[in-house]
Amino acid sequence: MNPSYRLSIISKNSCLSKRQNLDDRNPPQKKIVTHDLFCYHPKNMQNTSKKAFAVVGIGLGVVVLGMIWSLVNTALASIQKDLFASILQLQWMMNCFGIFLCVPLLMMGKLGDAYGRRKIFLCGLIIALLASVIGGFATRMEFLIACMGLFGLAGSMILPLSQALLVHQFPEDRKEKAVALWSIFASLSLACGPIVSGFILHWLDWHWIYWIDIPLIMIAIAIVYYFVDQESEFHKPHCNWTGVGVLALIVGSLVMGIMQGPTWGWTSLSIISLFVLWMTSLGLFIVLERTTNTPLFRPDLFSNRCFLFSAIPNGCTIGFLWVVIFTVPLYLQHILQFSPLQTGFFLLLITLPVFFFSVTVSKWYHKWGAKRLMLLGYTLFLIGFFLQAFVHPNYWSLGIGCLAIGIGWVLTWGPSISNSLSSIPHHIAGIASGMFTTLQELGAILSLAIAGVFFRTVQQNHLQPHLDEIRSSLNAAKLGTNFDALLSNPASVEQLLGPDASILPWLNNAFLAGYEATFQFLLGSCVVAMLVTSLLPKRGPTTNS
Repeated sequence: MNPSYRLSIISKNSCLSKRQNLDDRNPPQKKIVTHDLFCYHPKNMQNTSKKAFAVVGIGLGVVVLGMIWSLVNTALASIQKDLFASILQLQWMMNCFGIFLCVPLLMMGKLGDAYGRRKIFLCGLIIALLASVIGGFATRMEFLIACMGLFGLAGSMILPLSQALLVHQFPEDRKEKAVALWSIFASLSLACGPIVSGFILHWLDWHWIYWIDIPLIMIAIAIVYYFVDQESEFHKPHCNWTGVGVLALIVGSLVMGIMQGPTWGWTSLSIISLFVLWMTSLGLFIVLERTTNTPLFRPDLFSNRCFLFSAIPNGCTIGFLWVVIFTVPLYLQHILQFSPLQTGFFLLLITLPVFFFSVTVSKWYHKWGAKRLMLLGYTLFLIGFFLQAFVHPNYWSLGIGCLAIGIGWVLTWGPSISNSLSSIPHHIAGIASGMFTTLQELGAILSLAIAGVFFRTVQQNHLQPHLDEIRSSLNAAKLGTNFDALLSNPASVEQLLGPDASILPWLNNAFLAGYEATFQFLLGSCVVAMLVTSLLPKRGPTTNS
C-alpha cells in the first residue's frame, strides 16, 4: 500500500475517534436546515416572487417577438387583398425584419455588457411598441415595411439579451433551466402564432395583429423595469461600428440586387451597381476584419468543421422555414380559398412538431449524434418539397408535405445548434453563438429573396402571352393602377371582378406555376444542405456532462 495513502487513513481514523469523544460529551443540538429557494423567511419569499415576475416579463418579451413573425406571415394574404400589395412588397416586409434583426445582432450583446442588459432589453421592447403602433395605423405598404424593420431591430436587442437576463435570474446550479425556459418561450410563440393570427383575422381585420401586441409589450416593459435588477458591473464598450456599417452594406446591396433583379432588369445599371457595391463592401469587410482588434466574425471558427458544416445547413433549415411559412398561407388563401382561421390550423402541421418533439430529439441527439438526425430531417424536407413541387397540390399532398416539413425542421434545427456550439471552447461560446445566429438569419434572408425571384420570374413567364388581355380587363374595371399587384393576387381580382372573370384561370395557373417553382428551388437547396451535412466529421453519441 502507498505509504502516504496509509498515513491519510490513520490520520482520518484518529480525527474521527476524537470527534466521537467530543460528541459523547456534547450531544448535537437540533439543527434547522433551510434552502435559499424554499425558505419561508419573508425576505426570501419576496426575493423568489421578484425573480418569478422577472422571468415572466423577460419571457413575455420573447413570446411577443417570436409571435409577430408567424402572426404577420399568416396575415400576408389579408394584407395583400386590403392594400393591393405585390409579392415583392410582401417579401420586403419580411426581409426588412430579417435584415434589421441580422446586421446589429452581433453588437447588441456587447452593448448590453457596456450599458446594462436590462436597459438595452427595455429599449428593444420600446422599439417593438413603436413598431406595433405604426403597424396598427398603417394604410400603405411602405409603413408596414418600416414597421417590420423596427421589429427586426427590436429583435436584435431582445433575442440575445433575453437569454443573458434569464440566466441571471437562476442560481449557478440551475442555469440550464433558464436555457430550457427560453427555448420553451421561443417554440411556444412560433407554434401558437398561426392559430392566434387565424382567430384574430376571423373576427377582426389584420391591423389587430399589431394592436394585440401593444398591451403585452407594455406589461413586459413594466415587469422588466420593476422586477429585473439593473447590473452593477459594466464593461468598456468594444463596438466595431465600422464593421456593422459595412456588413449592412453587404447584406442590403446583395438582397436588394437579388429581389429587384426581375423588376429592374438583371442587366440594368441599378442592379449592376448594387452587385458592384456588394463585392466592394465584401472586400472591404474582409480587410477590416483582419486588421481590427474587435472583429465581428472570428475567422478561426470557419476552420472548425463541426461549426461550419452545422451552421451552413442550419441557415438552409431556417431559410426553408421562412420560404414555406411565407408561401403556403398565400397559396391556401388565394388558390384554395381557405379562411385565415383554416390557414392557421393548417400551419400547425409545421409549427407544432418543434414544440412537442424538441425534448425527444434532444435525447436522440445524445444517443445517435447530429449527423444521422440531420440527414433524416433533410430527407423529410425533400419529401415535403417534392410533394409541393411535382404533385398537383391537394389537401393530402399539402397536409403530408407540411407535416414532413415540420418534423424535418425539429430534426435538423436543434441538433445543428447543439453540434455546432458543443465543438467550441467555452471562453468563446458567446461569440460563436452570435456568429451562428447571424449566419442563420442570413440564410433566411437570402432564401426568401432567391425564392421570390423564382416565383415572380416563372409567374411572369406564364402570364406574358396574356398580359394585353389582362391589362385591358383591369383597365375596363378601372383597376389599371394596381396592375402589378393584382397579377399575383387572384383572390382580390375575383373579389373585384367576380368569380366568372375570364382572366382568373390565367392568374391562378401562373400563381400555381410560381408556387411549384419556389419548391423546386427549395428541393435543390435541400440537396445542397444534405451534401454539406454529409461532410460533418463522424462523432460518437454524446453524453450529458
